[in-house]
Amino acid sequence: MDVQTMAIESVLRGKKILLLEDDVLQAQSLAFELEEYGVEVIGPFHVSEDGLRSAGRDAVDAAILDVHLFDGNCFSVADALMRRRIPFIFLSGHERRAMPDRYRHVPHYLKPFAGDDVTAALSLAVTDRYRHRP
Repeated sequence: MDVQTMAIESVLRGKKILLLEDDVLQAQSLAFELEEYGVEVIGPFHVSEDGLRSAGRDAVDAAILDVHLFDGNCFSVADALMRRRIPFIFLSGHERRAMPDRYRHVPHYLKPFAGDDVTAALSLAVTDRYRHRP
């Protein structure tokens, strides 16, 4: 195990991460990878309503949000997480410029993405708690 992997694992182990992703294969792949780091995955959820319910009810440390879902977008979930000061990152097939301005500070990864990039960004989000958040 390399140094970066060990550092990510030390941050993520035992954390509860909400996963909102409508692509079943990507959701399974992300969940598996997160579990390899010792994460407890909440979800994956495929529609915003389920993610929103979980974001309001479950104790989560951070979240990974697919921007476009079967039932629209994830912005209601993102707003709920922001109100609770829970860090999250976006996954999307669309460029950042298509995102509302209120999410400028949120890490944004284009699909397809490397799993290591996502877990590294997630570990930074968990430790930083968006120090630069407005």
